[in-house]
Amino acid sequence: MKTFPKRFSAVVAALALMLCVIVACSKKDNNSKPTPSDTPKVTITSLSVNTGIYNTTVIIMGTGFSTTAANDQVFFNGKLAVINSATATQLTVAVPLAAGTGSVSLKVNNGTEIKGPVFTYQASWIVSTVAGSTVKGFKDGIGAAASFNAPTGIAVDASGTLFVADEFNQAIRKITPDGKVTTIAGTGISGSADGKGNVASFFNPGSVAVDNTGNLYIGDYGNNIVRKIDPANNVTTLAGIVRTNGFINGPVAKATFDGVSDVAVDDKGNIYVADLANYAVRKITPGGIVSTFSIIATTPNVHFVTALDFDKNYNLYVTIIQSDYEIKMITPSAVVSTIAGNGVSSHVNGLGSKASFILPREIAVDLNDSKYVIDANMIRKIDPTGVVTDFAGNEAPGASDGPAAIANFNIPTAIVTDKDGNIYVADSGNNMIRKISFQ
Repeated sequence: MKTFPKRFSAVVAALALMLCVIVACSKKDNNSKPTPSDTPKVTITSLSVNTGIYNTTVIIMGTGFSTTAANDQVFFNGKLAVINSATATQLTVAVPLAAGTGSVSLKVNNGTEIKGPVFTYQASWIVSTVAGSTVKGFKDGIGAAASFNAPTGIAVDASGTLFVADEFNQAIRKITPDGKVTTIAGTGISGSADGKGNVASFFNPGSVAVDNTGNLYIGDYGNNIVRKIDPANNVTTLAGIVRTNGFINGPVAKATFDGVSDVAVDDKGNIYVADLANYAVRKITPGGIVSTFSIIATTPNVHFVTALDFDKNYNLYVTIIQSDYEIKMITPSAVVSTIAGNGVSSHVNGLGSKASFILPREIAVDLNDSKYVIDANMIRKIDPTGVVTDFAGNEAPGASDGPAAIANFNIPTAIVTDKDGNIYVADSGNNMIRKISFQ
């Protein structure tokens, strides 16, 4: 048999070894992880909608998304959005607040930011909570750390500081623009004592107004009197006789009321009182004289006057909660007219008397002459032409923030507007102070 030289055998062996190495490497490559070129490319191909308000649901279509939502980041014009669900080709997100107009962009696993189509943000009325929570209490603090017990009246000064009549805490509270809540007067125990700060006492204070120099005027409902708090927090009795019902005009110390349900102050320092069960609006002059400014009705027990507010021309707007269910206007010369409502308790939008209210409890007028009416658990709007529409909340009670149309209130009792057009609501049933702003 023919044999090969030894050196040839060595060559064959070397070739065989090389072949084994090539096969092994090939197998290793087949089992290795994908290279970067194998990873699906991150793209944004389209949006389900290209315009919307805060919290609008947008589905982002594309490729290369992580199926773990926490590994994806979506931005609307640079503002981070909340991702509600994720697949490799779709992300369901909520439009962030005040997003502005700009590109929707995406990062996957902290990678390169990928830009997509432009989204146009539409500003809208948004409800938020300024202070308090649904848990009642009597605690100062910031925002939700503070607590109230049926905040029933609210006022705002030129600096944006809020003043709250905290009815069942028998106190007057202050909220600075940064959300800090402090107690400026009252003890938590009912009474009628004058004095400074926590020396003074109230009995179910239900309303508050502030003048241009920082004086507060309190409708002390349980005591049936009007109180004053000066900027140094000194509390005095301005008008009325403690816990005495009546309808007597004259010097403030001898005058009587029958249910001080709201107070308002004009630019001359006159105080106007919604005198609930006397069906009247009363006036207290700076000189200390009480008079009847307007008789709303003469029929007993059917025309309860609950709230007052002025427009920029000092026309006075009044809500009537029983029988009439109307909003009335009283001119500076005391001429009364009805601007909305028709005597029927129901929920109907429309112009003037074609509209109806369920229970119009409070009113505020902004600088553009729009009126905002608390109607049961809703806020209704009367525009300058007299058209009534739904503005915020719905008939179902709740405490949710968000777009005005889907937010909830629970027995809101007072409303006020500031110089910037923001609206504040004393949400009594929720023990919170809410804000409605256009953003």
